[in-house]
Amino acid sequence: MSADKAGAAGSGPEHAGSVLQRKLSLVDLLDPVTFGDVVDSLGELYRVGIRVLDERGRTLADAKGSNGDFCGFVNASGDGRTLCSALLARLSEGPLTPTQGAQVLPGVSPLGGELLAQPCFSGLRYVVMPVLWEGDLLGRVVFGPFAPEELGDLSASLGEVQGLELERAHELVTHVRRMPDSKVMKMLAHFGQVLAALLAAGQKSYLAGQLHLEAMLETQRELESQNAQLLRLNQRLKEADRMKSSFLGTVSHELRTPLASIIGYSEMLCEGLVGTLNPEQTQFVRTIIDKGNTLLKLISSILDMSQIEAGKVRLAFEWVDVQELVESAITSVSPQAQRKGLTVKVQLPSVVQPRVVADREKLRQVVVNLVANAVKFTPAGGRIEVRLSELGSQVELGVAGYRIEVEDTGVGIPEDQRERIFQSFYQVDDSPTREYGGAGLGLAIVKSYVEGHGGQVAVRSELGRGSCFRVVLPKEPPQSGQGPAYIPPPIDMDPDPDRF
Repeated sequence: MSADKAGAAGSGPEHAGSVLQRKLSLVDLLDPVTFGDVVDSLGELYRVGIRVLDERGRTLADAKGSNGDFCGFVNASGDGRTLCSALLARLSEGPLTPTQGAQVLPGVSPLGGELLAQPCFSGLRYVVMPVLWEGDLLGRVVFGPFAPEELGDLSASLGEVQGLELERAHELVTHVRRMPDSKVMKMLAHFGQVLAALLAAGQKSYLAGQLHLEAMLETQRELESQNAQLLRLNQRLKEADRMKSSFLGTVSHELRTPLASIIGYSEMLCEGLVGTLNPEQTQFVRTIIDKGNTLLKLISSILDMSQIEAGKVRLAFEWVDVQELVESAITSVSPQAQRKGLTVKVQLPSVVQPRVVADREKLRQVVVNLVANAVKFTPAGGRIEVRLSELGSQVELGVAGYRIEVEDTGVGIPEDQRERIFQSFYQVDDSPTREYGGAGLGLAIVKSYVEGHGGQVAVRSELGRGSCFRVVLPKEPPQSGQGPAYIPPPIDMDPDPDRF
């Protein structure tokens, strides 16, 4: 196969639109390697040159025949090369009409159109067969040169070629195959049938492949469009979430000041600083103080969560006595446990433990939230146990650290809810008549603070028998020695659709 054929076959025309709406080309329909092998074999069988060109004059296949030595000898002279080049240009790019000495052969081409016989200045002959497919002209087949049966001597014009040795030309032309027109027509019919079969198979394969590709591209365009729409929606959701966090933070901050005043004035009334109250009035004022403190805790939790979601919570690491911190946290929750008649047991290491690096207030809030959560969900007369482990290697973290566990005998958590309870504003029981109050922020804050320390929090629970929350923390958080550390905003993998 020639270099021209390989180069032409490797570069296809650029198309636009669906393959069903555009004109196909020979480059689209014919596999260059397979087609080149077929043309080479037929050229050897016929002993005649065969060149197949597409509509733009590019060579797709070129098989040499028995004329190689003769044509090479003629091309060796300057005049001969000029005449041969002009003839090949006529055969490759000239009109498919009887001009410049071409004649129409009787009969119809196997691929449609008229067969043109084009004489060569040497006396040999070519036949040009157009390649028509489904009404479109896709190219042409140049068959030859061959010696016509009636050729008696070389053409007189060949003797006019300067520098050409006629005796050598007479000797070489005898090697060119001589054929009658009937033999030529049979060969052309056979080649046309082979080419038609290859075109039909190529068209089927090409259309199937292109339609599949177009379907994939259309699917990709749809996916890209949907992805762009999702990105826009995601940006809008992020902006809405930012505005929500800002709103919650602002409202919470603005509510704390008047609420603190309400609690303060109520405490002064309860203490009789503005006059003595009767027992019933005192009870009402104490109720105001109690509910006010509950509301203040809720507002503080909302403010903390909005700051966490905005990525504005800074961790102030220092050396901390965890044992003292746990005892202090339990002391602050003990009154609530006593009012419900709960037994709170604390299990601490038997020896004094070394200090650890942590944010004292954030770690204390983790313990307070877990114990307060246990108090809230444990029925009267139940039991709560808080355990602090000794410093040692923690498998979950792969470093030295410690564990804090809060176990209760409360209502327990359904298995399908255990991952979601750490999402902000999530309630296991979200009915309007739920027994336990709260905004569902305590465990979300615990998770954010623990992970901000480089730790992990997990829960095991049995419905109706209680739960155990386990916090695993490193002795020194990875980021503790790198300046100020901020807690990254949480990422909820399965957010609650009814959150707001």
